[in-house]
Amino acid sequence: MFARVPGLSVSALRYQNVYGPGQSLRNPYTGILAIFSNLARSSSPIQIFEDGQESRDFIFIEDVVEATWRCLAGDSSVAESFNVGTGQRVTVLEVAKEIVQFFRTSAEILVTGAFRQGDIRHNFADLAKIRAATGFAPRLTFREGLPRFLDWAATQDGFPAGYESSLREMSERGLLRG
Repeated sequence: MFARVPGLSVSALRYQNVYGPGQSLRNPYTGILAIFSNLARSSSPIQIFEDGQESRDFIFIEDVVEATWRCLAGDSSVAESFNVGTGQRVTVLEVAKEIVQFFRTSAEILVTGAFRQGDIRHNFADLAKIRAATGFAPRLTFREGLPRFLDWAATQDGFPAGYESSLREMSERGLLRG
């Protein structure tokens, strides 16, 4: 409303799980692709919360840039919020399996049943609004973008995932159950 009254052009973008070359592999809070790729590369066990069937919408960074550009270059009288994703769900267990297969590693995938307090079970974007307003459609599926990210990750120095300390911190704060 604040933008609409004076006629400002504003786009609030709700990015889903953004990934791609250049993202931090050091920070255990940047997402499961960085965490799982580090664990797989070191042949460490990959712990999956819940039953592994929880799902997310992963969008490659180039598609995020395209969606953002379309919103910046679009109609100057728009004041809207848009979802930016692929509109496709990928389970966490699928993610882990794809990464282990890519690296041909012996990393064990452990479905723990533990869960993070307040975490949502499924999340994927409805793209109807951004498609209608800007014509945006993602170019890469998860299975097309993941190898590009993993090819890049493979060229990076191995990083301790910091994952164990993040699990400890979540547990100490009462955010990890099970």
